[in-house]
Amino acid sequence: MTSSMRRAYLAKNGRTMETGADPCGSKPFVRFVTPGDVRDLKNRVDPFVVALDATVAGCKGLPDGVATSWAGFSKRWRDFFNEDDSWFHTAAQMDQAEAYECDLLHWQQMIQQANKCAPDAPMITPEDAAGASGGQPWAGTIKVVAIAGAVVAVALGLRAVMK
Repeated sequence: MTSSMRRAYLAKNGRTMETGADPCGSKPFVRFVTPGDVRDLKNRVDPFVVALDATVAGCKGLPDGVATSWAGFSKRWRDFFNEDDSWFHTAAQMDQAEAYECDLLHWQQMIQQANKCAPDAPMITPEDAAGASGGQPWAGTIKVVAIAGAVVAVALGLRAVMK
């Protein structure tokens, strides 16, 4: 079930959420993300966007429509990148950052491979469920269990102090 705050955030930014759909790989059903996780992903994706900006600017054979569409994508990315990371809609921001990451891969394929602009430039590798390219799918679960354990420990500690 998706919260109304998450839907509203995604709608505000022109994104939709298709439950269960993840074209770049599967994500765990339950995961805990922080604003720092969102910022880390933004910082990982941004150099690829900047590099593709330079590729589009320097590619003479790129159709005008593709260049114009890329400019729009790049501007939306920059607005999102500069947005404050917040605890209030961290999950929605993470979903949006992952969607940008996946979209960027498709842009790279179209511009670098199909249009032969900088074909040797490195392609982004979308993160998997473990939060890192090539990680183990159960690593995200370990993070959730560790956080839950810390919360239980704090609660038990508070209970002992209150007695």
